[in-house]
Amino acid sequence: MRIWETRAARAARAALGALVGRSARPHASAPSNDAEADRAPGSTSPEGERTDEDFEQLVQEGTLVALSAVRLATKNGLILSTLRDRTPWQEEAAVAIARRALLSLIDELEADADRIEIDARSAATAARAARVASVSSPGSRRSRTERTRLRDEVKRLDARERSMRGVVARLRATADDEALRHEVVLRARDDALHELVQARLIPRGPAIALSAEAEREAIAGVKADLARLLEDHEGY
Repeated sequence: MRIWETRAARAARAALGALVGRSARPHASAPSNDAEADRAPGSTSPEGERTDEDFEQLVQEGTLVALSAVRLATKNGLILSTLRDRTPWQEEAAVAIARRALLSLIDELEADADRIEIDARSAATAARAARVASVSSPGSRRSRTERTRLRDEVKRLDARERSMRGVVARLRATADDEALRHEVVLRARDDALHELVQARLIPRGPAIALSAEAEREAIAGVKADLARLLEDHEGY
């Protein structure tokens, strides 16, 4: 089971995608000639280009979003082990859950970055072909528009790949750093304790009489929910 297959985690991934995608949006003032447009994303000279500082900020923000999803996965694992197995707090087990979540997320984001790299190479090949074709019709407005579109696409994909790989590098550092892993686990533990305490404080209403059919449907629904939760927990 992939780490993102919970509602909140999918929302975290969408936020991460939005942050990384922000690094790739071409600016209206971006240069239009071929030499300037082929400059590497993140270079600091032309107006409208993303700087190294811009990418650093995007990587930092993306890492925070990714770590929030890891804490969510760790918290869910802790809650399930507490409710299902009734086990006391065991830091080693919690660290193992967090590490599995981190490594799973790293694998997913690396696969995303690899796909983006392939798309970027294809776009770069198409951009070169468009430049060659433009020699035969240098004054064509359609040709200029297509070359501009392809240049922007190459920039967008290169920037997305660079940002994504930056987030992956930060997550690897977290997975390899005992102190950082410990911080993730402690925050997930606090979140799990808060959620469990809040659940116990919810007032219980009066019992509602159910028909035999309604009771069977309710039990089936609970079993299905528990099966999904166990699948999430055991599939990291």
